[in-house]
Amino acid sequence: MSEPPGHVLVTGAGGFIGGHIVRRFAAEGWKVSGLVHRRQPKEPVSGVDYVTGDISDAASLRRLVEALAPDVIVHAAALASDVGPDRLFRKLNYEPVVTLAPLARRKFVFISTADVYGIRDFAGEDVSRLTFDDNLHNPYPRYKILAERWLKANLPAARFACIRPAAVWGPGDETLERRVADFLRRSPFIVHFGKWRGRNRWPLADVRRVAEAAWLAATTDRWDGDGVTVIDARRITAEMFYRETAARLFPGRRYRTICLPMWVGVCIGRLSSFLAAILRRTHVPFDPSYYALKTVSSNLDFVDGSYPEAGD
Repeated sequence: MSEPPGHVLVTGAGGFIGGHIVRRFAAEGWKVSGLVHRRQPKEPVSGVDYVTGDISDAASLRRLVEALAPDVIVHAAALASDVGPDRLFRKLNYEPVVTLAPLARRKFVFISTADVYGIRDFAGEDVSRLTFDDNLHNPYPRYKILAERWLKANLPAARFACIRPAAVWGPGDETLERRVADFLRRSPFIVHFGKWRGRNRWPLADVRRVAEAAWLAATTDRWDGDGVTVIDARRITAEMFYRETAARLFPGRRYRTICLPMWVGVCIGRLSSFLAAILRRTHVPFDPSYYALKTVSSNLDFVDGSYPEAGD
């Protein structure tokens, strides 16, 4: 039996993105260790060594990784939420990067987010020319930015790469699609807020392309010391996404589209986010949160020139 090309540790291996990354490396013959916490994989990948750990416990995490001694670490574990305490995002989305990144013998691959560029109207900008938005108030993208900057300041370029996916979807999606499905299950309407009336682009990233990008980042130098934004080539609007999700999950059910002024959505979003903060929750009591409202109501029409095959 030939030796595997390398040993990779994938954090968040029980999650949606991490699970697909595990499958991608395993398919290439790598020795794969998958770090899980409370969320165990629904469909464990044959041959993968799943280990239990807590990314918020720096000392035990360091001992675990030092014992495994992986060549590559792909860090997909994170608190991916619209709301939550700032200290919790720092604890889960920033501090583990500082702990893990120096422990990768060959390379550290960080799963970041396209939200680092901000949530506003875009008009066909090439993301390779965009800079980070330093005026972000939401802690999720803010700590992704801080983590990327820490990597650039503390590691040689050849030792790290960042993957910035747009809204991730695909087989096994229990986040984006579930959220839309929960809304459509209760409502006879598809609701949009603001001037775009659902015609704004909502960039998606197929989870299989995200996993492919993580593998390429680990095995080539094409994004060393920087990052790549993964966006599907197909341009889909918010209205199209809701309609296609409804047709797939609720066939035969008819929906009317209604469009409301942005101030109505802002009131709903701020109330939902405020209640989540008061209740100290990491999910909103009802949609949309203010952050989700801005995301789904902005024209996120940017293109990626450095990963043109994404979504092909």
